[in-house]
Amino acid sequence: MRRFSLILFTVILLAGCGETVADLKEAAAGINSKANEAASAISIDVHSIRATEIKFDNHTFTINDLFKTILRDVQWDYDDSGKTQQLKITGNWQDNGLFAQHSFSGNQREQLKENGEVEIILSFNSGTMDETKTKVSMKMDGQILIKEEGQEILHHLYNAYIH
Repeated sequence: MRRFSLILFTVILLAGCGETVADLKEAAAGINSKANEAASAISIDVHSIRATEIKFDNHTFTINDLFKTILRDVQWDYDDSGKTQQLKITGNWQDNGLFAQHSFSGNQREQLKENGEVEIILSFNSGTMDETKTKVSMKMDGQILIKEEGQEILHHLYNAYIH
């Protein structure tokens, strides 16, 4: 009798779990569906802007290639709510000639590899990049080390990519 009670208890317990398992599967499917919706909600404009070709010094490359090469752990944020669209690119500094004109010491370069946060803001008017509105900054441990604007700093980024 005791064995029968144990089996009956197990069957009752498992029967109750069947609904819970079904609920968990349904919840997981809902989460997956929402994640897919969020991924597809990224504007076509973001993808097309990242695929924009840049022609510089007899080289052709995309915005995506540029920043995926010169930065580590790149993140993209697109804002098209104002008159001009802005693409904010953030990533970690790499010792690849980026900001070489600032002559960082060996110790500083090692710290920058770990803690150097670079932010670039590109502005677009009707899908065309306005190089003069480029903003670039680099921080380390909350301290701003570099803050530059304009076409010259953008061309520096291009040169870091090419060389």
